Amino acid sequence: MTEAGIVVSWSMQAGDTIQIASIVDRAGVPAMVKFALDTKVTARQPIRYATFFLRGGWKGLPPAAANVPPPRPASSSKPPHCGDPDCDEISRTREIEDDRGLRSLQRCPECHPASKGQAA
Repeated sequence: MTEAGIVVSWSMQAGDTIQIASIVDRAGVPAMVKFALDTKVTARQPIRYATFFLRGGWKGLPPAAANVPPPRPASSSKPPHCGDPDCDEISRTREIEDDRGLRSLQRCPECHPASKGQAA
């Protein structure tokens, strides 16, 4: 923060120091400095203590993008579409006509999630 032109006292309670360390891990120093710079510009009086930023908004900073785990694929995600022209890419079903000419939908044995591994 000193490099960014913000000189404040870091004299604070032990609990405040622990909170700041947690915010550094979660949000990162660049986000904290940016917040401090933005806050300093709009402050009515000179800011003298780092606890001003802690109470004024550091606690609410979102996690840094590098600290956010990538989304996990859903456990029920579909396998890749088989590409068969008779197989519907969304429902993964095929329209089958029986000996009497009646049509019905059946799971694609190649790419329907419930049929995968059951194809013979």
